[in-house]
Amino acid sequence: MVLKVVSHFAHSFRRPWRDIARELAREPDASKRRALMDELNQSFDPRFATCAICDRLCELTSCKTDEQGRPVHEHCYASKMKNDGRDYC
Repeated sequence: MVLKVVSHFAHSFRRPWRDIARELAREPDASKRRALMDELNQSFDPRFATCAICDRLCELTSCKTDEQGRPVHEHCYASKMKNDGRDYC
């Protein structure tokens, strides 16, 4: 009989945001990228948010906000205004 030992920390452990961001940068699969972005947004040190225009990560210290107060990349917002929202990033 094999017993599996589960630590009481197992359910409360969250990966550091840098580890999640590194994995996200290398992940080509869109569905996995979305899951990683959600995990990153819930990390203990949330320094990133999802751009409301292109759905990619943007650093909170350097991002801008749109009319609704959502985080956006400056170049995404400029492209949206210039192209009426047809082409981003």
